Amino acid sequence: MLWHIRLGHPSFLYMKRLYPSLFINQDANSFHCDICQLAKHTRSTYIPRPYTPSRPFHLVHSDIWGPTRIPNITGARWFLLFVDDHTRLSWTFLMKEKSETSYIFRMFYNMIKNQFNTSIQILKTDNARDFFNSNLSPYLQSLGVVHQSSCVDTPQQNGIAERKNRHILEVARSLLFQTNVPKQFWGEAVLTATYLINRMPSRVLTFESPIQYFQKHFPTSKLLTYVPPKIFGCTAFIHVYSQHRENLMLVL
Repeated sequence: MLWHIRLGHPSFLYMKRLYPSLFINQDANSFHCDICQLAKHTRSTYIPRPYTPSRPFHLVHSDIWGPTRIPNITGARWFLLFVDDHTRLSWTFLMKEKSETSYIFRMFYNMIKNQFNTSIQILKTDNARDFFNSNLSPYLQSLGVVHQSSCVDTPQQNGIAERKNRHILEVARSLLFQTNVPKQFWGEAVLTATYLINRMPSRVLTFESPIQYFQKHFPTSKLLTYVPPKIFGCTAFIHVYSQHRENLMLVL
């Protein structure tokens, strides 16, 4: 132990290689140093629990991103994300205030119930207080929705939403940089990124897109229609109807 202290508390493996004669009858389990425990303590590896829901909306992940220093053109500084675990289909909603979380979830829940005739069973979020306010918590209880939250400073427990957030932001930044669109259009870039990601192949879904996988369960749904995308930030022309223009005014 004296040499262990002199050499700056190296591991048992290194000590045994340096002085094999001193550790003939010792193994790593019998070698103990309180200082090493205090100075080299690390967090246990997080092992996710494997769970795959059998249908859409059985488990929905959610996360809030923001605030951004630059409000978007409507004044939004946050966005709220929902990800269906089974299909990985995503929805994003821009928010001016985080207090809108409760209202948006109510709207989202009602949309699912009315359009797809199903309901959310489990809502998984981080431990942000906006998911545990006096409006949302009683509402979830009244619906019978189980609210699971991650531990403090453990974002990997809400990993699906965290990774989806990062993916959306990477695509949104690419859209903004490509055509030098002003930064206050970040909200539109986020919504466009979500639309595109929902229609791109996903390795998790064996390279099907989330929208394709989702439509297998709801083949008659017309809610999630496909609109051929244009380049984000490209020049657009708006037709001005005759009743809204003067005689010499351009049509476009």
